[in-house]
Amino acid sequence: MTDETLKTLTGPSSARYTDRGSRFYAHAFPVMDHQGIDDRRNEIAAKYPDATHHCYAWRFDPFQPAEFAQDDGEPAGTAGLPILGVIKSGHLVNVLIVVVRYYGGTKLGKTGLIQAYREAAALSIASAKKRSLDRFVPFSVRYPYDQENSIRELVNRFRMETDQETYLETVSMTLYCKTDHAPHVGSILENLSHLGIEFTPEPECFRPIDDAALRT
Repeated sequence: MTDETLKTLTGPSSARYTDRGSRFYAHAFPVMDHQGIDDRRNEIAAKYPDATHHCYAWRFDPFQPAEFAQDDGEPAGTAGLPILGVIKSGHLVNVLIVVVRYYGGTKLGKTGLIQAYREAAALSIASAKKRSLDRFVPFSVRYPYDQENSIRELVNRFRMETDQETYLETVSMTLYCKTDHAPHVGSILENLSHLGIEFTPEPECFRPIDDAALRT
């Protein structure tokens, strides 16, 4: 694993930071799309309806990361961008951080605001559980029951994860194969097609992985 390995959060995390009377409540969330971002922001807005500012930043889509930063009335560049900087410096993706501020009566100045929002955001993810992301090619497979051992041997050999398993007249499931192994797995499945095994490779995707697996 390198420092550039993308990571995501496994669940929400939060922290509180104070500076010269101003209180900052930072909340970090894993998100997958704009709907998830809107839902989490609405939750925070409902929780802190009387806050002075609701500043936030998000970044998602590991293939072509999209990102956005919002200062919500703070001087331009003093809130949203520092929050986004924390996300990017942590090589995080599919993450939203919202930092809510209650003004404490003392102006912090631009430098103080940047530091405060950056620190609050950093605290919100400091203790959050994270998982690295890697590239996978999903294979949708369908096969007769008498080929169960063949598929399980293939799954174990390439340490693939399975999902959407259905046992009806035939067995169907999705196999998540590391992108580097996909050509080999596809070739093996093709050679097994005469046994009634059908498969379709799906578009490449990113999935969380066990960091311990990167060291083996």
